[in-house]
Amino acid sequence: MSLSVKENLLGEHIERELSARNPRLLHWFRTVELPRIAGLFIPLFQKWSMEYAGSGVAGTILAISCCAAIRKLDPGRISRPLFCISIEDALVKLMNLSHSLVSLDKLHHLASEAGFEEDFLLHFGRKVLPCKNTEDIEFWVGLVRKKLSAAFYRESVFTHRHMFHNKVQENSLATFGLFAYLGRETRLYLSGMGIKDLDKQTKDFLSYLECGSLVIYPELSTLSEYQLFMEVVTDEIGWLHFYPVVGFEWCQDRRRSKQRMIQAEKEIVLYKVLTACYDVISGFAHYSHSRKQPMDSNLLEFLLHCQSLLATCMKDYWAAYDEIGEPQKLVERSVSEPKYLVAEHSSKDWIKRGKDQYGPRVNNEAISSAVENEITVGNSGPASPIKPSDENFLQKSSRKVISASANVWMGTQLLFIDMLDVVGLLKKQLRGCKMTEREKKKIKKTLVDFATLVPVIILMLLPVSAVGHAAMLAAIKKYMPCLIPSPYTSERLGLVKQIKRIKKMELQRRSSIQDASTRLVV
Repeated sequence: MSLSVKENLLGEHIERELSARNPRLLHWFRTVELPRIAGLFIPLFQKWSMEYAGSGVAGTILAISCCAAIRKLDPGRISRPLFCISIEDALVKLMNLSHSLVSLDKLHHLASEAGFEEDFLLHFGRKVLPCKNTEDIEFWVGLVRKKLSAAFYRESVFTHRHMFHNKVQENSLATFGLFAYLGRETRLYLSGMGIKDLDKQTKDFLSYLECGSLVIYPELSTLSEYQLFMEVVTDEIGWLHFYPVVGFEWCQDRRRSKQRMIQAEKEIVLYKVLTACYDVISGFAHYSHSRKQPMDSNLLEFLLHCQSLLATCMKDYWAAYDEIGEPQKLVERSVSEPKYLVAEHSSKDWIKRGKDQYGPRVNNEAISSAVENEITVGNSGPASPIKPSDENFLQKSSRKVISASANVWMGTQLLFIDMLDVVGLLKKQLRGCKMTEREKKKIKKTLVDFATLVPVIILMLLPVSAVGHAAMLAAIKKYMPCLIPSPYTSERLGLVKQIKRIKKMELQRRSSIQDASTRLVV
């Protein structure tokens, strides 16, 4: 009843505004627009009423459609801010109510028919994890793969279309995009929580999760190609959130000085991160198994290695946590709940199923390596970086200057790549080709980055020392982040560092394999 009153007020407001501008507009609205809208919704409403008779689904979906349509209006044209807020609240309540009436996949189908799919994704995309229902995880995996597959073709991510020999490889690349997005979200979440000193096992896992696809596909090995790949992925599924947007309250409290308390809080965050990664990997395993879809050998190799690295991280994490002695009950509870711990037998069963199902297509070397890693896991705990206590001010300053210089050079490379991409897009537009929304945003963002670079260059030309330049950059990043062009932000620089790290990991892996084969021959 409250929503109906608001809709009547809105209708009167629309008619009053149209009549004030031109009486013909009001006549057009009543005789043309309202019948057109009714012609679209009445058949759908009748269809929903028959399919979900007596459940209230039809009325709820219709109310959500009305609220979503009002949200698309320009806020400046609505003179009542409280009215906009009440519509937002009503939309949230109706979304939650609709989910209690129908399953998530059916609700998405209804949202697509009614025209508020974007609102559906923005609302439920924040509630993907934690999830107690395996079917919901499978739904999100399938939806993301479908959207990414369509986006890769629409955006022409790959110029060599022959790399898609069949639908299996196309779906595999979309799955790589899902896990790359998970790795990116995890990296940004940990950075936002102020956690940077991770152990080597966790760094290796997160690097492989975000950038492991460029090892599988050589077409993604260059920085420009992989950056385009990630831009399309984040633009297409940016509504998907695996972690809460707002961090814990203790992250904003910088007055704490007890190192033991800070370490305990860090362990809580890592526990959440590893659990989320395991839920997504296991959810994809359930999705592939339930739909009996064939899996590409490259994807299976990637998943096996991810499983091995994640098992190493979780086992080392719990082994180190158990040595403290106090959280023993938490460890026992996690062991009893397989959802929160990758058990050794479950990983081996997964590998065994991969062997039986996919046979010779699977890289035997990767499988044997994954098994060996699981058997030897847990022998050594995570090593903490040792910081020399006798570092003087000059050493710290020189290290900061070197790090800042490297970041400036990497950011300049990214800006140069962006400018080349913009030139290519402008040439595409001159040839008469239609640009996508992502490409338009890319041009606008790059031009803004180039404009904001001017004041930063002026500051860098001031006659101060290198330490002073580094201090000015740090101050700008902290107090005026809008002045920093996006290629110089930690979000994009972190991707470059992850790419370099994964390439280094791949070289080390190949060298270790060659050494092992040499020892076997001898």
